[in-house]
Amino acid sequence: MRQIPVVVTVIAVLHFVFGGLGLVGDLCAGGMLLAGGGNMFAGFGGGQTPQRQQFQDEMQKATESGPTYKVVQYGQIVLDLVVSLTMIISGIGLLQLRPWGRHLSIVYALLSIALKLFGVVYTLAFTLPAINEFLRSHQPSGPEEQMFLSFMRIFSLFPPILGLVFMIYPIAVLVIMFRPSIAAAFRGEESESDPAR
Repeated sequence: MRQIPVVVTVIAVLHFVFGGLGLVGDLCAGGMLLAGGGNMFAGFGGGQTPQRQQFQDEMQKATESGPTYKVVQYGQIVLDLVVSLTMIISGIGLLQLRPWGRHLSIVYALLSIALKLFGVVYTLAFTLPAINEFLRSHQPSGPEEQMFLSFMRIFSLFPPILGLVFMIYPIAVLVIMFRPSIAAAFRGEESESDPAR
């Protein structure tokens, strides 16, 4: 029986962990969207007043002002589900040292990077400018709104930053899967040139 390189085992386990978490998150997000979503800013600062409700509605509208926002959201959830399932299935192939497991891992990595890049570009091009414009033009009616607007200025930077951070893993998977010793292991060849096997 061929020995599985340690790094391949580690990648397979991470595929199962991240893929499983992704499935749960995507199913929850999809369920919320299908149920009608909801205002992500609802309930800030306690009880509702007409002014607060108007503020929340305007903020939500600014957040969703990008072209085909809902289509993009649904599309990202569907593609995220595909990515998560691909991770889990490829993890099985990696543990069996099957060539299709390596190929599927490469497909996962390329799809994941492309999806995250799209999310970062879309956010920087449409969502972030709309939110910043709202924050610049809106006059807070009190200290609560002022504090919330300050929080939103910081919070709005998180999605593109996280998108770039989350690209580290699929990039690492690509690098590892294209290492000559790893490719040789999946072809059933012995390679002594790489101590990380």
